[in-house]
Amino acid sequence: MIRFYYVALLGTAMGISYGNVTLALAQGPTPNAVMPANQRAFRVLPYLVQPSADGIRVTWFTHEGTPGTLILESEGGWRREFRSRPERRNELDYPTLEESERSNYPDMQPGANWKHTVRVSGLPADRVVRYRVQQAASSFAAEFRTAPHRRLDRPMRLIQFADCETEPEGRAIRRSWSVGRQHPASTGRPEGVRDYLVTETEGFRANLRFIGERRPELLLLSGDIVQGGGYQRAWDEFFFHMAGPWDQPISRFPLVPAIGNWECFGARNGGYEPAAIHAARRRYLAYFDAAPNDVRAHRNTYHRADWGPVTILTLDSSNGLPDNTDGDTNRNIEAAKYPGRDLPDISPGSAQWRWAEAQLADAQKHGQIIIVQFHHIPYSGGGHSLPLTAEGSSGQAGLPMRAYQPMFRRFGVTAVLCGHNESFEISEVDGILYADAGVAGDGLGMPVDDVDPRRANPWRKWVAHFDEAERWDGARLVSGGKHYGHLEIDLAPTPDGRVQVTFTPVHAFPITDADGKVVGFERRPVDRVFRYSLPMPRD
Repeated sequence: MIRFYYVALLGTAMGISYGNVTLALAQGPTPNAVMPANQRAFRVLPYLVQPSADGIRVTWFTHEGTPGTLILESEGGWRREFRSRPERRNELDYPTLEESERSNYPDMQPGANWKHTVRVSGLPADRVVRYRVQQAASSFAAEFRTAPHRRLDRPMRLIQFADCETEPEGRAIRRSWSVGRQHPASTGRPEGVRDYLVTETEGFRANLRFIGERRPELLLLSGDIVQGGGYQRAWDEFFFHMAGPWDQPISRFPLVPAIGNWECFGARNGGYEPAAIHAARRRYLAYFDAAPNDVRAHRNTYHRADWGPVTILTLDSSNGLPDNTDGDTNRNIEAAKYPGRDLPDISPGSAQWRWAEAQLADAQKHGQIIIVQFHHIPYSGGGHSLPLTAEGSSGQAGLPMRAYQPMFRRFGVTAVLCGHNESFEISEVDGILYADAGVAGDGLGMPVDDVDPRRANPWRKWVAHFDEAERWDGARLVSGGKHYGHLEIDLAPTPDGRVQVTFTPVHAFPITDADGKVVGFERRPVDRVFRYSLPMPRD
């Protein structure tokens, strides 16, 4: 077996040899995130959202309001050209507090936020499309693959993750790392190893590199994207990783995002004050366009994407104030004071509820493989799993989303993909897989249901903290443990005319030397995978 290693240590560049393979690796992120000279006109490089059976949206941001040109080409002479109409987005300006700290943050951007976005339809099916954006003297080029046919005739791959919670401070933060179950052959975790082996930034960057090597057709990001939606530098940090100087995965693989509780939080700019929440959500809504739903004011908060045989339904489970809830309804105590109209209700009978029911019925009618995505996981043993009214509850439980389970079962949902508890956990309820893949690049939580019976999760099938036993050889970590990672979703046609869907948890495993120093990362799929054989969708 050939293993590829990736080194993401700050300010390092090295290649590691394994067998007959040597992979030379790019320099890790440095204190300053500067675009290459030929891309300086871009504030955020072009990225892909709103995927559909025959369309995509290309979005980019610039410092100045000069129109740009988008050119797309594919085999057979297919070509499209568009001229952008830049729009000044004042809601993405740095708040006063952040502007006052500019001298301490050299990565803060100059100029204004000008948004360019082009919706492209009529894409040829199952083709590689090359695209280029010319913006003044700057240029950026990439390619993506269009949606396959609904009757799948080749393998396809999606990747899901959550809780990257980016912020510039993450370059120095090493998260608390609770001791998991020990392997019988382990010498035991060394004394003093209480924090994780790498920083949040290093872990997230390694995770993204492994995701990119697997070339997924879509990326599903299930909320908690930044460390506070009202914190503009946190959004800058996200795009440094995703469509910027450090990496560009969403420039190549279309992104389907869900809003999380951290996107409903002003962070340093007002916390949970209603106006701060509104400002935070407006930033999210400005960055991520999605297909329309049934309520104009709720646009981009819940949405549907069809990609070949798969329908992805994304819901907004936050309802605005997840830290201030009333009983088990997850309603907002301060809803009357909220200055916007973009807070969809999750309750039965609400507009979002009715929309979800109609979309699920339509997808089932057409034989689609249905995946649902939202942030607050309803079945889990993690730290947010106590009922909202229970003593010691975080006030952010996903339990209210259990109301949707009968609907999901009735319409044949295959999987529900979430984050929030950050414990990397798979459960199964009435044959539906529930995943918490909230280990993109922030906390590394542990399930607490084994020590607190009030949080019992009888549906649990796998959790990294317990099922991936740590094996240590002195100061060197050999295998096991909980790490930053993602969920890989592979679909393949089978000889009997069905589709096999395989869910594989994957870790970005830190490779340590004899002294316990991290020298690189290895992609480590866990041994436990989850497979479902499903009917092939109809044309």
